[in-house]
Amino acid sequence: MYWKARRSEIVPLGQLYDYLQQDQPIGHYYAEAPQWSSRSQTIINILGPIVSKDDSILEIGCNLGRNLNHLWQAGYKNVRGMEISEHAVKRLRSEYPCLAMISVDIGPAEQSIQKYDDKSIDVIFTMAVLEHLHPDSRFLFNEIARVVGKYVLAIEPREGKRSHMQYPWNMKDEFTTAGLTCIDAKPWSVLWAGELSPENEWQEGMHAYEAVLFRASSVQEMYQGYKRSA
Repeated sequence: MYWKARRSEIVPLGQLYDYLQQDQPIGHYYAEAPQWSSRSQTIINILGPIVSKDDSILEIGCNLGRNLNHLWQAGYKNVRGMEISEHAVKRLRSEYPCLAMISVDIGPAEQSIQKYDDKSIDVIFTMAVLEHLHPDSRFLFNEIARVVGKYVLAIEPREGKRSHMQYPWNMKDEFTTAGLTCIDAKPWSVLWAGELSPENEWQEGMHAYEAVLFRASSVQEMYQGYKRSA
């Protein structure tokens, strides 16, 4: 958990915001905007059997929109995002014209999500985003659990990474404590489309990532159908 990290390693929350809101923050800026993405396909590979094309889907930390574009092209049109960087959202609008009119909340997710009603979004997912959630914003796990109506997918480090801007959250513990039920957990690599190669957007460090699927208490019957078909 985050309290194992030395306090000197953790930057203040405002400093984290300032870094992520830059035009091209190192580690969070992607020069290319692919029209098809092996990385993004992993989302569909795990959610496809249980999510309909009409379900509302929110990505927390959507960056320039690679994942949302991939979902849109696959027929999931009811998508929206949250992104701390207005520079990234500007690129999302220009790089992916299909996303020009979708709703994107600009600002820290822990602030943006508070305007949403309970159970107002069917599916919420993250990809390498919650690992950067500051300890002062831990309540975001509870907010996600409050807002989601069906499923949460968290693709985050399995053991948790620790640095001045990475915090070793245990996704299973945090979301189950918030009231969700963990129904599946897989190494991210097994969901990959094609070879685990740089050409397929794979990097060796991604072996540390896991795709963890949670359900809200209101979807027990739907999950039983998913479990039989898996």
